[in-house]
Amino acid sequence: MRKNVFRRATAALLGAAAIALMAPAANASTEPDAVAQLNSGERLTAGQTMKSGDSVLVMQGDGNLVMYLESSTGVRVKTALWSTGTYGNPGAYAYMQPDGNLVVYKQGGTAQSDALWSTGTWNSPGGYLVLYRGAMTLWPGPSGGKGWESRTGLAPAVGCCGTNPESYLTSARNVEGGQWIQSNTVWLVNQADGNLVLYRKRDGAALWSSGTWNRGSSMLVLSESQWNPALFLRDNAQRVTWSISVKGSSDLRGVVQDDGNFVIYNSAGAALWSTGTWGKA
Repeated sequence: MRKNVFRRATAALLGAAAIALMAPAANASTEPDAVAQLNSGERLTAGQTMKSGDSVLVMQGDGNLVMYLESSTGVRVKTALWSTGTYGNPGAYAYMQPDGNLVVYKQGGTAQSDALWSTGTWNSPGGYLVLYRGAMTLWPGPSGGKGWESRTGLAPAVGCCGTNPESYLTSARNVEGGQWIQSNTVWLVNQADGNLVLYRKRDGAALWSSGTWNRGSSMLVLSESQWNPALFLRDNAQRVTWSISVKGSSDLRGVVQDDGNFVIYNSAGAALWSTGTWGKA
């Protein structure tokens, strides 16, 4: 199954780049529901990470700042949820500047011309980066200013029930590119490259995919239209890139199950479609 490491180039937004003595990165929390924080004046250098729940932010040795999913056993999926696209710059580092701008700089660089990528949030003194479960937010300092968010992250379905609501997909909640839903054993990831992939947590193996890689970010939608209820991927141009038709049914829900299967059920509990991956978790 083809996998794509997220390497889209990102236009750099450069702010004030005056750098004083830089502090080391904040320690990442290991608590499942805790957040990790990169404070003003701190940095991530090559090989350093921040972890929150089942997500990890890595300053890679190739210069790319990347967010991955990672299981409790340390297994990491190879495809990124998000990245700065700054690969090809060995030794680059991420710096949470005192002016509130998060910047990836070339190795040893401190000048504006050395900046490879930024959040564009200068003039927000004291701003800091928070890593949640797969999502990042840059909060302005006490005096206010511009903020930023990665628009990725865990997408728990709403309006449903069960002991693990994160495993459900309903029509009340779409799953955007870079987001996922999960069970105890698998992740269903709507990747930023447009591919919907079911990954096994214990070894990171891809069990199933929609085969729609390299089509750009898409939204996963579970529709309950009376004319054509369906599960489908829709790109930014509103084009359907992949779909499963389940006509004649309503009150649909998709369940990412602990047996490794993703199943669409109707209100009577009948299975209408699945990835066919039961027993593979």
